[in-house]
Order: sequence, then structure tokens, then C-alpha cells
Amino acid sequence: MSFSDSLNPLDGFQHKHPSDVLEACEIIKQSAANLDAIVPSGSGSKMNIGYAPSRKGVVLGTKNLNKVIDYPARDMTVTVQAGILIKDLKELLGKENQRLPIDDPYPANSSLGGLLATNTSGPRRFGWGTLRDYVIGISILNDEGVETKAGGRVVKNVAGYDFCKLHTGALGTLGVISQVTLKVRPNPEASAFLLLTLNLANVESVLDRIHNTKTRPVAVELLNKTALQHPLFKHLAVTSDYGIFIGFEHSTEAVKWQTETLANELADVPNSKLEIINTPSDSALWQALGEFQAARISGCPLTFKANIPSSKVATFAAFALDTIPGVLLQAHAGSGIVFGHIPEGISRQVAFNSIDMLLQKAVRYQGNLVLPYCLPEWKADFPVWGQTRPDVKVMRKVKESLDPKALFNPGRFVDRI
Repeated sequence: MSFSDSLNPLDGFQHKHPSDVLEACEIIKQSAANLDAIVPSGSGSKMNIGYAPSRKGVVLGTKNLNKVIDYPARDMTVTVQAGILIKDLKELLGKENQRLPIDDPYPANSSLGGLLATNTSGPRRFGWGTLRDYVIGISILNDEGVETKAGGRVVKNVAGYDFCKLHTGALGTLGVISQVTLKVRPNPEASAFLLLTLNLANVESVLDRIHNTKTRPVAVELLNKTALQHPLFKHLAVTSDYGIFIGFEHSTEAVKWQTETLANELADVPNSKLEIINTPSDSALWQALGEFQAARISGCPLTFKANIPSSKVATFAAFALDTIPGVLLQAHAGSGIVFGHIPEGISRQVAFNSIDMLLQKAVRYQGNLVLPYCLPEWKADFPVWGQTRPDVKVMRKVKESLDPKALFNPGRFVDRI
């Protein structure tokens, strides 16, 4: 068995937790001299994503790089080190009635650097965008052990190349994120969900109506019956084929008008039931919907994530149900993202064939399908990053330019970059 096939991909790695940026830079310099791999890690909550590193080296932990550098709340920006935990960042912003409107599926132990490296998003993506939309400044420790910076601490900063977006979602393959400046938003005055439970036959037409609504939801979540039986949602006691959660966050008056208006627009859906879920009950629901996409279902061997046109979500979900009976589905229906947790007991070959069918369906829809979670012993054969796209050549050139020694997370990313 090769190192990259190990069931624990970090076996044999040294784990180092520098106390400051200077110490982190020294670790990188030493690793570069020995051509050791460098695996950046915050809390480790997202280490299951991607392939195992292709060679041994150092896990460079950033948990001590967690300081608040600057928080001019009036300017609606905050500058922090990348090791700060999301829960601590939320607490900091909450004191000023502000927030970063990005859903974190690992709220208790996720770092900002990990969230940024994976460009993780959740239900609010539809209305508030992704982390790429909020990063206005970034500092990176490069392959020479030097801290480089891009962007700045003001919102209207357009100087230089947009390295902020380049490093967002790069899985730490281009350097170690050390510091981030974010623009933030005020907390909404009110929020609520409209829950529509309905049968499979009406899902596509209802989603079309929601896309054309007079209202402005910030989340449109579609869950199938099996997903709704998960402990996170069992209190809702949904027995229909599907549940659609339409979330609103605005002023109190706007939320009231929008939930009532959409309820009227959907009142004639056959065999359906409407329910408005207001504060404080909706707070737990926001959290549950954010967590479920990354939930470690008992015995679940893998989780897929399909990116497709939003108009194809209903048909793709139906195809997934036919392909994998018992799959737990959650779709960010407004954004065209479908997550599926494959149930316990499926064989490796059946799982492989099923994922291949779903991948081909997603590609026919001009999309793709990746595996955010997969049993380590299956990864060598499964399409962890989906179908390779033509732009992988550009990605390789960027990697070679910024990390010519292939120090950072070698072999973990798309096409084993």
C-alpha cells in the first residue's frame, strides 16, 4: 500500500503548531529545504476533503494564529488571523450586531482558514453569496516562507491581482492562509421560514414558481423524506415525499410580507401543506440545514455534491432517488447544488456504478459532481473531484508558478494537483 492509499492520510506526518507567523515561516523554510509536504490545518474539520497527500511531511497547524488584528465595526470590516474559530468570529461580530452570512456546517470547531480554503457555503448562499464575495484582503505564507499580501482593509480596494479569490477554494495548495480581511453585514431584523411539504410530482413546478416569485428568499432548500427523518429534522414530523424550506431575512415588515405573499402564491399546490416558522424556532432550523450537508450519517460510506443548473434540481433529485434507493438528499435548490448521503450497506461496486451514473447525468446538465466525503479505502478508484475540466491546465500552471516545489497539499486537489 502506498502512502497516498493509507487509511489515515496523515500517518507519518509531523504535527507542528507555530505560536506566530514568524515561526510558521521558519517551518515552511525548513520543509522546503527538505522537500517535505506541507499540509495546512486549522481545526482539521475538513481534512476528509480531497485525496490523501502524495508524500509525507508536516501538518502545519494554525490554531494559535487566531488573533483579532482590527475590527472597525463602523466600517463593516474585520481583520483576523486565519486560525480563528468561526464560533469565536461570530461571537465577536455579534457584539456589534453584525455577522458574516456564511453557513458553516461545522460550527463548533471550524476555522476561518479552513472555511476559506474550501469555499464552504450553505443555505444562505442563494441570497447572500459565498465567502469569495466577502474577502477583501488576504495574507499568504508562500513557498519561500515569506508572508505576502493582497487586497486591503477597505471595501473599495481594487489594487493588484485578485489573489483573494484565487486562494478561496484552492484547498491550501497555493500557500498557507495566515490573515484575512472580511466585509461583514448587519444582523437582519427578522427571519422566518416557509415550509412547504409536497409530493414528488409537484416539486419541479413548485420550484419554478419559487424562482419566479415576487418575494426575495435568501434560501431555498429541498429535502427528501429520508433526509427529513434525520434527527436534525424529526421534530417537524414531515411524512410527504419532500419538504421545501424557503428562508427570508430582512426587516420585520419585509419578512412578514414576503412569507404571507409566497404562502398565497403557493396555496393552490395539490396535496401540500404550508407552515410559517418564525423566530426563535427558525434559528435552530437555519443551523440544522447548514449542518446537514456535512452530517456524518451513521455508516454512510460517501457523500456526493452535484453542481447543476437550478432548473435541473428536481429532475436530478428524482434520478438520484431512482439510482440510489434510500439516499438522503438536500439541495440548495436556488443555487443548483445537490448533496446526497449514500446509506449504509451499499457495496463498493454498486456505489461506484451509482456515482458514475450521477456524475454522467450532472455532466450532461453542464455541471459536475464531487465527493466531499468518501471512505479512505475507496478514494483511489472513485471520482473524488468529478470529471476533469479543460481549465485544469490553467490550474496546473498557477500551481507551478506559485508553488514550483509542490510543497502545499501535493496531490490532494483536482486531478491530483
